[in-house]
Amino acid sequence: MPKILIIDDDAALEMLAENLRLRGYEVQRYSSASQALKSLDDVLKNELIILDILMDIPKSETVQITSGIRAVGMHIYRQIRSKNKNIPIVVYSGCNDADLVEIVKDDPHSTFLSKWRMPTSKEIVSIIENILGLKQSSVSGNIFIVHGHNDKLKLELKNYLQNVLDLPEPIILHEQANVGRTIIEKFEDYAYCSNLVFVILTPDDKVAGTDSNNDEKRRARQNVIFEMGFFMGILGRETGRVILLHAGLLELPNDLSGVVYIDVSKGIEASGEEIRRELKSVNRQSSSW
Repeated sequence: MPKILIIDDDAALEMLAENLRLRGYEVQRYSSASQALKSLDDVLKNELIILDILMDIPKSETVQITSGIRAVGMHIYRQIRSKNKNIPIVVYSGCNDADLVEIVKDDPHSTFLSKWRMPTSKEIVSIIENILGLKQSSVSGNIFIVHGHNDKLKLELKNYLQNVLDLPEPIILHEQANVGRTIIEKFEDYAYCSNLVFVILTPDDKVAGTDSNNDEKRRARQNVIFEMGFFMGILGRETGRVILLHAGLLELPNDLSGVVYIDVSKGIEASGEEIRRELKSVNRQSSSW
């Protein structure tokens, strides 16, 4: 996969770097303009550069920028272009300086993307793939676990997939850094770079109709139902990439009547053969598994 370099002093860009790595790209991030200028030869070894314009230089650094702090990123841009006129550059910045933006837009091998638009990681990845001439990135083996309050089952499943089946470490949302994102933004970022999902439905919520008696009914958490539907939408129900597990007595969603669930009430390993069978089915459909 192509090598990508991100030059941006905003720590939030590490999240974009991680998203690209999950998709198979080799990604490095320089967190200061000084680092990029001191390593220009290494910068040019990449196949695409994501560059901010509005960066500062720590006072401890000796690099001198004659064009002023507001144009530090443009100084890097000019240095890169003086040595390589064709390397793709995505200028991803909150800069509103019309003259600087126009310089970037006039360059046939550069793309300007405003941070004020607040594009999602998926949008940015799509832009990068279009520039590199890739129809879609290879998301190889990224597993997402959707879960409720049963931490024991969640950790059993993670351990089974990672240490017994020797699959990549699954993504559990609360274990990932927030980096200033809302919950839905964080979820979407990881969801779009996952290609296999395990949904654990457990009887976490008590429910009752307005005219019902005191008999308790239980359902999975609302976030579990929402995330399950989200993944069904983006991965497709018939692909087999959304594997449904349940434990205990609970009402299962009526919209999915007839869909096969794996009962893990006796533990993950006890249902291991069923899980392996589902994974083999996915494997027959895709070389990623």
